[in-house]
Amino acid sequence: MAEQGAAESTLLRGTAVFAAGVTVVLYLFGLLLVGVALSEAGSGADSTPMHQCRDAGDEPRNVQVDARHVQFLPLRVLCRTPDGREFTSGVVPSWLNPALAVSFAATVALAAAAFVQADRRAAARQAGRVAP
Repeated sequence: MAEQGAAESTLLRGTAVFAAGVTVVLYLFGLLLVGVALSEAGSGADSTPMHQCRDAGDEPRNVQVDARHVQFLPLRVLCRTPDGREFTSGVVPSWLNPALAVSFAATVALAAAAFVQADRRAAARQAGRVAP
C-alpha cells in the first residue's frame, strides 16, 4: 500500500523538474537569439555595428556604436556609444528575463518544498518504527 504523502511528494518533485526544464529551455532560447544576432553582425556588408544596436538608440539609424558585449545574467546584449553611454539592444525580448526569473524561483521553491516533504515523510517513518 502506498504511503500517505507519497503522491504529494511525487507531484512536487515532478513539478520542480518541469520548472527546471522550462528554465533551461528559456535560457537556451535566449542564448540562441544572442548567438544568431552576434553571428549576423560579423558577416556581410552593412553588418557592423549590429542592426539591433543602431536601431535601438535615441535616434534610429543615427547612433554610433563602438562596442557591444553580452551579459549572461540577465541575458542581454549591451551596446556602447563613443561617449560611454550604454543601452540594451533589442536582441533578447523584454519578456524573457522576467520569465526566466519566475521559472527559476518556482524551481527553487518547488525543490525546497519537495525536500521538506521528503524530510517529513522520513521523520514520520522513523517515528513509526521507534514508537510501538
